[in-house]
Amino acid sequence: GEIRDRTAEAQHYRMAGLNLLAAIIIFWNTNQLGKAVQQRRKAGLDYPPELLSHISPLGWAHILLTGEYRWPKS
Repeated sequence: GEIRDRTAEAQHYRMAGLNLLAAIIIFWNTNQLGKAVQQRRKAGLDYPPELLSHISPLGWAHILLTGEYRWPKS
């Protein structure tokens, strides 16, 4: 993507907002991955624990990020 804001302050706010959005996505994914691991354990579906180090909460293909996000200047 690109940031089209003209002022440095507006660019800073836009980038801060996008960083917040990325942090929220990572938090959500981490939470959901933890729930999936717990459900597998409860169901008796065992797995080698070292496989968990290869799972990343950084993916966001399952989250639709279309549209324009606006933050009010208040």
